[in-house]
Amino acid sequence: MAGHTLQTHLAGQDRVSRYRTTALHALAALAAGDRRPKTLHRLRTHLRRLQAYLELVGEEDSAAIIARSVSRFSRLRTLHVFDQYLDRFDAPGRDRRLVTQRIRAVEGKLKKKRTYRKVECMVERHALPPTPAPSDWMGRHLIALRHRHADRLRKLIAQASADPRRKTLHRLRLMIKSIRYQEEWALDAPYARPDLVAWLKQAQTVLGEYEELAQFRKLAAKLRLKSQALIAQDWRRARDRARAMPAHLHERIGTLTGRHLRLLRTR
Repeated sequence: MAGHTLQTHLAGQDRVSRYRTTALHALAALAAGDRRPKTLHRLRTHLRRLQAYLELVGEEDSAAIIARSVSRFSRLRTLHVFDQYLDRFDAPGRDRRLVTQRIRAVEGKLKKKRTYRKVECMVERHALPPTPAPSDWMGRHLIALRHRHADRLRKLIAQASADPRRKTLHRLRLMIKSIRYQEEWALDAPYARPDLVAWLKQAQTVLGEYEELAQFRKLAAKLRLKSQALIAQDWRRARDRARAMPAHLHERIGTLTGRHLRLLRTR
């Protein structure tokens, strides 16, 4: 077990370095004019993973800096996903052109403000934390975190059940996303919870679709898109699924962890 723990520890260090390098490469490509949505998505995903690691090792200030760096690209990412959404149901050409114009405008602002270069500096300074010791630190720390996450999640689920408005469900989604990314760091370890990661991802997807469609609906109205009616239909369906999610989460946590709502499986 000790050898496996050390191996997991060293693998984690290697992943931090690789994720940081991937993020820096994506930033350099975007700064050089790469407009591909997959490049921006890769950047944000790897920054989120680094943020989760920083939270795990207790580097809260650095984690907050990385989180703010991710948020700088949220608007552009939303527009990319909106454009892909419109493409899937063959929206009118005028709608697509208006969204493309908005994408170019946001890209221009990011370039003018040198946002990619500024975030690159933040990643270089803050995304490579000191290595904790001993080598079993993650297992002990993550197990402790699961108890704290459980308490916070229980309260947020109760709030979302009583008040399933977008703002409350959005907070629940962000909490779920944070737990999921932290748990993914342990997937190769003896204390891994792949079942937990899987259903957190499912819940995040349902809540994320609602948040995306709420943004799409708002953008469609602002741009006066012809697709507004179809978007509103999808939004209502996503809203119903999202509002049912707190009850599902409560039931599922109870099934997985027992009466005390713990995110920890005893081994």
